[in-house]
Amino acid sequence: MNERRVTGVVVDAGHGGADPGAVSGGLQEKDFTLEASLYMADRLKELGIPVVLTRDYDENISRTERLRRANEAFGGSPNAILISNHINAGGHT
Repeated sequence: MNERRVTGVVVDAGHGGADPGAVSGGLQEKDFTLEASLYMADRLKELGIPVVLTRDYDENISRTERLRRANEAFGGSPNAILISNHINAGGHT
C-alpha cells in the first residue's frame, strides 16, 4: 500500500476586510470565520500538526491572493489539507 502522509493543514478564514460575507443584526460572517479559524489553528498546533492560516486578522484578500497563499503553504505539497471556513446565512421560516 502506498501511504501518503499529510504535510500540514491550511486553514482559510472566509471573507475578510471589505468583504463581510453574510451579515445579520450587525454580526458579520468574516468575524466568525476568523475566530473559528484561529481556534482550529491553535488546536491543530497543540496536537503537533503543522498549520498555516490564509489570514490571521481582518484583511482584504483577493481570490487570487487567497489561492496563492493556500497553494504555496507547505511548499505547494499535494499532501496538504485545505479547510475553508464559511458560515452561511439561513432563510426565515
